[in-house]
Amino acid sequence: MKKIRVGILGCANIAERYAIPAFKSLPYVELVAIASREKSKAEEWAARHGLEAETYDSLIARDDIDVLYSPLPVGLQEEWVLKAAAKRKHIICEKSITHSLESAKRMVAACKANNIALYENFVPEFHPQHATILSLIAEGKIGTPHVWNGVYGFPPFPSGDIRYSADLKGGALNDAGCYTVFMARKIMRQEPVAVTCTLAQDGQDVDIKGSALLEFEKGTALMSFGFDHLYQNTYSVWGSKGLVRTSRAFAIPPTVAPTVELITNDGAKDTREDVEIPTANQFALSFDFFCQAVVAQNTKQFEEMYDRIIRQATVLEAMRISAREGRRVSL
Repeated sequence: MKKIRVGILGCANIAERYAIPAFKSLPYVELVAIASREKSKAEEWAARHGLEAETYDSLIARDDIDVLYSPLPVGLQEEWVLKAAAKRKHIICEKSITHSLESAKRMVAACKANNIALYENFVPEFHPQHATILSLIAEGKIGTPHVWNGVYGFPPFPSGDIRYSADLKGGALNDAGCYTVFMARKIMRQEPVAVTCTLAQDGQDVDIKGSALLEFEKGTALMSFGFDHLYQNTYSVWGSKGLVRTSRAFAIPPTVAPTVELITNDGAKDTREDVEIPTANQFALSFDFFCQAVVAQNTKQFEEMYDRIIRQATVLEAMRISAREGRRVSL
């Protein structure tokens, strides 16, 4: 198999903690370089990880780079995706990939015109626990699934954190709420027909907490997310005959083996069954999926990636409109 050569566009914490080890674990991937706006910072990181140091522009200009991984802030993604697309680089962007539906459409159009893959990196999709939950639902273990209920939130970040920056399009919806939206759509196996959302800034420049109701043709999803909370990272699916829930849903270190709990009852007493899930490196699984598509030049998968971005952006846009205008938004 051809080696896929990867460059990292930005010295972000997520790149060091998760992305770099994940790329290095894939035998057909060669992690080549890392870039920063400040070359000195790139040189420091490059020395730590055995990489070459670049600026953003010089990394994109390299002819020997096949794939760019961008952990840049939401508000910077579009600029650098458009530049990378012009240089025909396949691109993985951390979520949320952008801040509006129109921006997402521009990014997809640029990549489609250059026949390159653009991928929004929702890594939890690849953790085996979600396939287990879908299997339990398909087997009828909880009957008809009626309600997906998820929460994802953290204690406050230090002042000055980029997630509090309006210019960089921070905020709880773009950073945490997006996970709940993505997973609700995946597990309910439908797109919402209407959304109602509230977002609160509490004196900050961006939303720091929110809640939403997603209505599907069959069932609903309830979700809450934020930056001013006890750490929570879970979801459940409540059906006509049972309930299934995760112990840890979205952020799952590769050394952690989560548990899926199945609850049923006879009207009086609960029966609980724990399903042990093996450990998994969801970043490596996600990168492997993307890089395999690039190796194969699988244009059908490229189209599916574009479509996935637009579907997610459509729901987030409706949520912003709902919160801003204080109304239910039909899709």
